[in-house]
Amino acid sequence: MRTRYDYSSRKLLIIMTMVCCFLLAAFDLRAWDCNETHPLINAFAFEHFIARYKAGQFVDKFKDMQIDNQTQFAGLTYSKAVKLETSTEGKTINAVGVFSQWLERGGRDADIPQLRMGFRHFYDPVYEPRYLTWLRRKIVTPDKRKFSSEKELFDSYNYKADDWNPNIEFGTVDRNIRLLPKVFRPEIDAISWAMNHEENEHSWLNGKLAYKAAMENDSNAFGKLNRSQMFGKAFRALGETMHLMADMTQPAHTRSDSHSAYEPIEESVDAKMVRKVMSDSHKKADFRPVAEFEVEEGLSPDQLMAKVAAFTNANFFSNDTIFDYNKWVFPRLKKRPYPSPQLSKLRHEAGLYYTWFESIGWVPLAKETGSLFSKVLNDNDKFGRKNPKFNVMPYFAEKQAQVLIPLAVYNCSELIRAFIPRFSIKASLRKISGTAYELSGELIHHADNDPEWQEIGAIRYNGDGFIKVNNQWLLCKFVDGQLKPARLELKSGDQVKLSVRNGAIIVISKTLTAN
Repeated sequence: MRTRYDYSSRKLLIIMTMVCCFLLAAFDLRAWDCNETHPLINAFAFEHFIARYKAGQFVDKFKDMQIDNQTQFAGLTYSKAVKLETSTEGKTINAVGVFSQWLERGGRDADIPQLRMGFRHFYDPVYEPRYLTWLRRKIVTPDKRKFSSEKELFDSYNYKADDWNPNIEFGTVDRNIRLLPKVFRPEIDAISWAMNHEENEHSWLNGKLAYKAAMENDSNAFGKLNRSQMFGKAFRALGETMHLMADMTQPAHTRSDSHSAYEPIEESVDAKMVRKVMSDSHKKADFRPVAEFEVEEGLSPDQLMAKVAAFTNANFFSNDTIFDYNKWVFPRLKKRPYPSPQLSKLRHEAGLYYTWFESIGWVPLAKETGSLFSKVLNDNDKFGRKNPKFNVMPYFAEKQAQVLIPLAVYNCSELIRAFIPRFSIKASLRKISGTAYELSGELIHHADNDPEWQEIGAIRYNGDGFIKVNNQWLLCKFVDGQLKPARLELKSGDQVKLSVRNGAIIVISKTLTAN
């Protein structure tokens, strides 16, 4: 005969086990993998940007400019990707890398530490608040008889989410366990975090400020960082913003789905699959995402991120947000359903539900199964059950990745284009006497015609420049964007060019000829 103590001990053990499993699972909130997948997406985005640049697609912005991916820049990064903020393995180290390598580091660093960062990488394009509200009061599945149409159902969800403090029992009694709201409930959406949130040291805004400070050699702008480290910070910030853009192509991150336990697509898309899906397509200047995603010119980075999130949300389920009005199937996480996709509006064949993309074909979105769990325990070919369950299956990953990964790569390359400032060099030669000439010049930042730099203001370059006389290079200096006048000994017919090589760019003046 078992005693009350036996039952109590067993019950306590079960509860503790469940809590531990939840906490361990909840730490893993990343979209795609930060160690390999995100850095690879950023690397492919850079290669696509270069392909478009070489094809002359950016001639209006980058005329008389070249991209420098040879110069090494110092900067601060993490020694290792870690889950917990207190881990000694997450210590900051000084590293060196070229422009593209810092973009890759940013792709990894954006998720460190994974516990804290994970809650800041969600954006809901349909409902407010836009940030993740997984610790929110759950909705009750409504009575179908009370709704005459799908529109009427969704109109009933047209409200601001009832977000609540996990440390307080609905505003009355303090909980015994404090859940660190700044970690578990930061109330920060991915776009705000990426663009200009004050707590994000490597935001899009800080990246531009660091780049400007580095070009101007303003050693006081970022504490103890030197010029090279400020460039590293700028490029890492760009890489971290690209990471957030790629997160907008992960369905769970656009559907307020914390996927604390398991997300089949996210878990299954690794670097090997990214390489298989992309092959060398991104190295072509005419590479584009699927035709169903309308490429729209002139969008700001935050507008572009919102557009990508809306496309992902409208075309893909996360495993916990499968919905259908006709079947009256509601998200298992008890949150509001999303208008699209819906099971009954998809092609159905033997328990599988597909959507169509012109360049890909039929892409599976959901499967009728006999299990509530993400890792389906009863996956078989039986369908037409009285009370079926629906899941996104891990083997859907490659087909879905054929849509989602190109979407990430292309739009991340757009961020590179937007980040790099538009420069030109104005130069002139003045004959002093005989063979003596004076070279004047200015590095001009066209901030007024560069939407992403208007709010920052024009960069006034301080640093080295180069004068090319025929085939000989001479060192020169710029102060506040102006060349310190250089005296040259030239003979008639000699050709002169003025150049600045800094900040991963090379700007070259038109050729001047001595008379």
